[in-house]
Amino acid sequence: PVRGRGLGSGASPCRVSRETRALPDAGMSTPAASNVIRLVRTRGLCVLRQLRLEESLFRANAENWAIVNDGAPRTAIVLGISGKPHRLIDVAAAHRDELLVIKRFSGGGTVVVDANTQLVSLVMNAEAVAPTPLFPHPLMRWTEDLYKGMDTRDEKENAGVFRDVPNWRLHQNDYVVEVSDVPSVDERAAKKILKVGGNAQSISKTRFVHHTSFLWDFDEENMSRYLAVPEKQPAYRENRPHGAFLTPLSRWVRDRNLMRDRLPGALRALGLVVEEASVADAEAAARAGSSENSNSHRSTAVVDLEKALTMDKDARAPTVPDG
Repeated sequence: PVRGRGLGSGASPCRVSRETRALPDAGMSTPAASNVIRLVRTRGLCVLRQLRLEESLFRANAENWAIVNDGAPRTAIVLGISGKPHRLIDVAAAHRDELLVIKRFSGGGTVVVDANTQLVSLVMNAEAVAPTPLFPHPLMRWTEDLYKGMDTRDEKENAGVFRDVPNWRLHQNDYVVEVSDVPSVDERAAKKILKVGGNAQSISKTRFVHHTSFLWDFDEENMSRYLAVPEKQPAYRENRPHGAFLTPLSRWVRDRNLMRDRLPGALRALGLVVEEASVADAEAAARAGSSENSNSHRSTAVVDLEKALTMDKDARAPTVPDG
């Protein structure tokens, strides 16, 4: 278990498995064509490690990347870069239960991730999504085309990941399912629009990150235990508790491998050339870029829960120094 302060002495919440161990440093490769995207499909990658990798690729690499991580190896909470712990989570409960809490480098809300969370991230250049401008809402609409698919005369030509999920769509920056025509929906759902995935972004002049936590399933007890009902929330939520606001993808999709299997085709349908890569490939590329860019820095960090306990409600998350 990772305690609130335990990491400061040099312990790490991530163990490098044989499947994902990074390769030795490699030199920066020749830049790929603007429409080439390197796709990493993995399982059980430590969320802290994944977020640090994505930040390095965003800040110090020139390639396009898509990373699909099916399931976190342990339950963790992830805050946005400006998150105030006492406003977003039960700090005392997280500290008492030795929960890993992370402050990521992007904006967005707070999420609980676990073995049933599918984490999908896009780290891309402006040229790859042209003519879509690098602003939050246009990029959200571009990702809706990726996941829902583009309208076509022949439905068989639709390559979207969730093309055959009834009423799947983007709504107020969330991915949702409209359930008004599904009589078997859980009676706890007071409203007809239920969230299946939340998003966060970081955008620079020429590059962006868009990452999503898709709920294959979720532990309502954990969410109620650790997460506060946010003061800032989408209008359609209307202060509903988690169990009445969320729905698991597993209710709508039979095959857990759907994302891994369909994402390559969905990327190709938007004009991208997909090249398979490993976590080790991505980490080698990130290290090579960081060594050439002395101005690169890292914002993703573990939250110091012990220190957070002593701070007021409006304080931003204190972090454990890398050791």
